[in-house]
Amino acid sequence: MKEPINEKQEAENEKLLPIDEKNESIKNTQKIQSGRKKKHKNGMPIPAMIVIDVALYLICMGSFLLYFYVLPHYSNNKGKVVASTDPTTEQFSLEVDNQESASSEESTTEKSTSDSTTDTGETTSKRGSKGEKPSGSGRSDRVSRNVSNDNTSEQEADTSAGESMKEVDKTVEEIQNYADDKAKITVNKVTTGSGSDTVTYYVADVQVSNITYLRTGFASGEYGKNIRESVQDMAEEYNAILAMSGDYYGNTDTSVVIRNGVLYREDITGTDICVLFTDGTMKTYSPDEFDADEVIAAGAWQAWNFGPSLLDEGGNISSSFNTTSYLNTENPRAAIGYIEPGHYVFVVVDGRDEGYSRGVTLSELAGIMSSLDCQVAYNLDGGKSSAMVYDGEYVNQPADGGRTISDIIYIGEE
Repeated sequence: MKEPINEKQEAENEKLLPIDEKNESIKNTQKIQSGRKKKHKNGMPIPAMIVIDVALYLICMGSFLLYFYVLPHYSNNKGKVVASTDPTTEQFSLEVDNQESASSEESTTEKSTSDSTTDTGETTSKRGSKGEKPSGSGRSDRVSRNVSNDNTSEQEADTSAGESMKEVDKTVEEIQNYADDKAKITVNKVTTGSGSDTVTYYVADVQVSNITYLRTGFASGEYGKNIRESVQDMAEEYNAILAMSGDYYGNTDTSVVIRNGVLYREDITGTDICVLFTDGTMKTYSPDEFDADEVIAAGAWQAWNFGPSLLDEGGNISSSFNTTSYLNTENPRAAIGYIEPGHYVFVVVDGRDEGYSRGVTLSELAGIMSSLDCQVAYNLDGGKSSAMVYDGEYVNQPADGGRTISDIIYIGEE
């Protein structure tokens, strides 16, 4: 049995090799090294590798965005009925006269347009300023939006700005009215300020004889994610007398969604929740306060999850808002307010259009809602989503032509 050859012996053996064998060994080593160099030279250049890596990353990211934020996700979730109403009964008496100018403020200046209309007890022919119908499918602008009310925190309210908006002189023009035995609606255009400080908003004072007539609708009549239509198209599909943009529930996978007494999901997020009950009352909840079983037991008819709540328990401007710093800045707005059972206001504020309307902060929106005698007020999805449609036509001028969204709040029948 041979003993293992150690390294020292190997080195000595190499010295003893004939010169020819040594040269052959050196040549073989050089060939191997040369082959390695050639392989390296024939490989892909580093810049090309970087370009391919970036392209693959963009393809993967594009596929992710396409799937989660563009392609419609229709759901088999038909929801669970948790509340019902009886439309044959008269829950609430319709007032003989709507609130003049949709507010009790003595400082307003009303421009009467009654000479240009005929009172038929139904829709009048008056038209205010109309915005353009949002163009396109709404898919590309949704991907680039990247703004939500996630990661909320308590943002201090500017009560001075809110009170100023509440008390400022306003020019109020009635542009629409409607009345039958089920609902009474007056739509006013309100303007404040001048020049770059001009703010223009629209107030629909709404009374219903039964909570059944304050309804919500899904784009294409389907519950799901990324299913979108314009407010105008949805209003037409549901034969709505009046419609406004909702909370854009379809922009996310998680939130509380109760529509027309049907529970679709009850995922509590970091945002405030607004619930309209079958008895006509409305209440807002912080995420910590909300209990799905409790509100369902109380007869939840609608539940929206965008926020924030705008007023305190006394109907005054809240001292802080559960929102993000971005959403607390000047923007076009949409909000729903509660005055008493059966009596509500829909408000849209136009913005991003200097000289016509700059938009408002949440504090200023709260001031508007408080000036309308709201006891509860709730901020809905705004920006380009903010839109109001009456009798099939846009009342306001949605920012940048508006966008398609997932849902509306409307007055009409099933």
